[in-house]
Parts: sequence; structure tokens; C-alpha cells
Amino acid sequence: MRLPDFIEKLPQAEIPVPGVEGFLLQAEKHQVAFLRSDRDMTMPEHSHAAQWEIPLEGTAEVTIGGKIQVFGPGQPMYVPAGVPHSGKVKGPYTAIIIFDAPDRYSTKKTHGA
Repeated sequence: MRLPDFIEKLPQAEIPVPGVEGFLLQAEKHQVAFLRSDRDMTMPEHSHAAQWEIPLEGTAEVTIGGKIQVFGPGQPMYVPAGVPHSGKVKGPYTAIIIFDAPDRYSTKKTHGA
């Protein structure tokens, strides 16, 4: 899914998953990530600050605190702070993710920076 031009002009996120592209909207205490991937992907178990994710395209099978749930477009998922979670995403996948922390992802360094 192509995101609006003004979102694609936001700083790019450094995402440690091959094939995933992200754009960041930064606030003092929070971060919003617009993520997309054209392929299937697997996210290993991890935890961090609270997250609220809204898939726009594709599906995500997410294990949150040991419980498997499936989310599709328009079905928000909430992961409380510190709760281990993992997932399998069926691409193409596009989502908006809000983190209750300002530093979930760092900004991708540009060439020469």
C-alpha cells in the first residue's frame, strides 16, 4: 500500500527486519511508526513499551502474553508495556503503530550523515 506523500517524507525508521520500511512521527514522550512490507515476515518474541497497532492492509497473527490472536485491516491490537509478544505477518502489510515511548525505533542514518 502506498502511503500519502507527506508520510513518506517523514524521517525513515531503522527497522531491524529485512523488507520492512517505516516512517516516524516523533513526539516528546511517544512515537508513531507507519510501517509497510511487501512480503511475509516473522517477528521474534520481544517486549518494549506499550504499543497500539492498527493494520491497514494484510493480516498479523500475534502471540501476546501466550495468547494467539489474528488481526486484519481496521482491527487494532494493544500490547501492554513489558508483555512478551511475537508475530507472523502475511504480506503485503501496512500498519500504523503508536508506542508509549519516544525511542522504539531510531531514525535511519542517511548516506554521508
